[in-house]
Amino acid sequence: MTDFLGSLFPVRILAQGLRGAALLRLRIEDGEASFSRLVGLIAVTIALQFAMDFYNVGPQGELSPYGLPGLLFKVPVILIAAWALSLLAKRPEATLMLAVAISAIAIPISVLGDLLLWLLGSPLIARNFHLQDSYYLLYAHLAPAWLGLATAVAATRLFDLSGKKVALSVLSGVVLIWFPLALAGGYRTIWAVPFDAESAARERAQQNALLEERAFYSQPRILEHALASLDRSQPDRINLYFVGVAGYSEQDVFMKEVHYVSNFFKARFGTTGRSITLINNPKTVLESPAASVTSLRLALNQVGKKMDTDKDILFLYLTSHGSREHRLSLSFGSMRFDVLDPGVLRKILDDSGIKRRVVVVSSCYSGGFVEPLKNENTLVISASAPDKTSHGCSNEADFTFFGKAYFEDGLRKTDSFIEAFNIASPLIAERDAKEGYEAALPMMNVGTGIRAALNQYTAEQKQLALQRSAPTRAEADPEAQVKQSPISCASCQ
Repeated sequence: MTDFLGSLFPVRILAQGLRGAALLRLRIEDGEASFSRLVGLIAVTIALQFAMDFYNVGPQGELSPYGLPGLLFKVPVILIAAWALSLLAKRPEATLMLAVAISAIAIPISVLGDLLLWLLGSPLIARNFHLQDSYYLLYAHLAPAWLGLATAVAATRLFDLSGKKVALSVLSGVVLIWFPLALAGGYRTIWAVPFDAESAARERAQQNALLEERAFYSQPRILEHALASLDRSQPDRINLYFVGVAGYSEQDVFMKEVHYVSNFFKARFGTTGRSITLINNPKTVLESPAASVTSLRLALNQVGKKMDTDKDILFLYLTSHGSREHRLSLSFGSMRFDVLDPGVLRKILDDSGIKRRVVVVSSCYSGGFVEPLKNENTLVISASAPDKTSHGCSNEADFTFFGKAYFEDGLRKTDSFIEAFNIASPLIAERDAKEGYEAALPMMNVGTGIRAALNQYTAEQKQLALQRSAPTRAEADPEAQVKQSPISCASCQ
């Protein structure tokens, strides 16, 4: 019985494994080199994984057998490495001893790897995408590389290797342990959050809402109606046309933001009849055209036909996720939309014939759109630098950080799209710092032609506002009110 418990809880071997992980000399007794000890070490590995999973998930979890293959992948890797190193030392009878030693060394190293994985969830790292990427790389390679090196050191000392065999031992650790474990990765969770089939089915249905028959056949009509509803330019003033794009269907924040900006522009800049929104969201499939490269092209072409391209201005707002390759996400379930990158967007804008443009891109890495889109007649604004992420795109939020700072805080205080950026930029920096995020560093490029056009547009807007607020002759002249009152009364009668 004592022997059996010693196999399941091999305390002395675990202590030796800790020494081996620290690259110190370890010693395995003859009686400890047994399959019982090996099984005991595997059991400890499983128990530690279960403990970590239980800590993360809590008692409401359930056993998940899907993590066992990834968790136990290390076992054949260790056995093969032990066999190869024993052959190298011409000690094939010591294969089991070395396998036990490597398995013991692997346990404290795995604990360190799990600690690194836990740190990935800390606020500092979770909010810093670049730091998070570095940690994932460290997590994927540090533990396997360390185990490979510790294995080579242990084999060298246990077998008294020297000369070329030491180098071959290190090479074996790299090829037989580091590479396989780092490349395989693998899902190792064995106590997981219970799978909710109903929620999963509901989520799939929402994300595939565009593929439902009613929505599928309604979308062309919805897009056609939206395009046909655009009004022609008023000849006596500069008209602003608004096109809003919410590209990512799985988070409501982009839809909410485009709805807000569209309504705000109608109230503030009079874009009613000159506004179109393209939205990817399950809630709007029967109301708004979906956001795709094709629908964006059709919308901008229609705007180009309706506006006076010599004087009117387009305000194009795109909000979604973005990639390091500077691709704006146009995503709706399993739909396969064309890629929207700076080159594609520039071509669509040029082909539309629209001359005066304000283009605002709110996404991670959106600064990559600035250089390709800029020209004399374009104002380009991005929520982040080309190599930075923007923040605030949670499903529950009404705005991204940029959207709130630019539209709600900036444009509420000024009619100038340029000045609104100058107001918003320090607010974004302050919020990024306050919440522990890496600075997004929004960008702006203003062409000389669009600056003059926007100044003229702002002056016209102020003049129109004065005209709307100016008193009528009857309000300004009491005698006129008296003279007109009988007519008013007669008309009432």
